[in-house]
Amino acid sequence: MHQRRGRIDPLRQVDEPRWLVIRDRFSRVIESRTLPPNADLRAAMERERERLRRSGWVVEDIPRYCAFFFCDRQNERVCVSVECYEPGPAGAPRSSIRS
Repeated sequence: MHQRRGRIDPLRQVDEPRWLVIRDRFSRVIESRTLPPNADLRAAMERERERLRRSGWVVEDIPRYCAFFFCDRQNERVCVSVECYEPGPAGAPRSSIRS
């Protein structure tokens, strides 16, 4: 199968910071973490999937050519993504997802 022209892996390493962000079903930031320039973004996503799975979440696969995945636990659904802009005000504390 051929790759479509112009398709770029959104989880490729880049020489800029990225943010691993967990958002609730209303796109509100629950938690975010800065990923340094040249970080292995795919590995960061896989580590987060495993952390959430161990905490009792049902995690979905990372879709091809996407930088996000969804997970569910009881009546809660969140989206975990790698984003290129810092979510929310700089320095605001973000860490309220329940393990």
